[in-house]
Amino acid sequence: MICNKCGKENKNTNIRCEYCGNELNTIDQNYNQVNIKQIDLSSKKVGCLSSAVLIFFLAPWFLIGLVFIGVSAYSNITDYNKSKNYIETNGKLVGYENCEYDDDGDELCNAVYEYIVNGTTYKGSPNLLSNKSGFKSTAVVKYNPNNPSEYVMNSGWNSLLIVGIIMVVISSAIFISIKLKMKNVSKKIQETNVINQ
Repeated sequence: MICNKCGKENKNTNIRCEYCGNELNTIDQNYNQVNIKQIDLSSKKVGCLSSAVLIFFLAPWFLIGLVFIGVSAYSNITDYNKSKNYIETNGKLVGYENCEYDDDGDELCNAVYEYIVNGTTYKGSPNLLSNKSGFKSTAVVKYNPNNPSEYVMNSGWNSLLIVGIIMVVISSAIFISIKLKMKNVSKKIQETNVINQ
């Protein structure tokens, strides 16, 4: 090991220089300080890089969740405003229409419900494609008392709202928890480096 004071070569096992008595481990301390600075810089870079990667993977789920929440909220508000003075009745499931098969081979249909107002039978649909088992045998229908053929039915947007909220909460929780864990790891590395210094 070369002494940083007199520049002479020493044995690696020596603590002090054989020629001038200078402590040889000061070179190691300087080396450790350089390493500490590099670790601090790398932790900042790793923090930015991890944030970018997390955002890249979680942002689509977060945005889709927000879209679901927005569409559901808009639909519910529109239905509520439209049906403020409407009267509720029960509709009975009588059949299906607009059936089609999805990529998995499942048959998706739109349910048709009948409701009776003043002895006249009307038909309505929730405008929701689902498999046949997804529809209940009865459904609440809100109709216009002045024109019973105008109706509002639950179109299933509430389930979309729940899915959207779950997606937003989970993606936010994953982002926050990973960032907190990385912050704790970075803090422990810095504490360890200070102790070793």
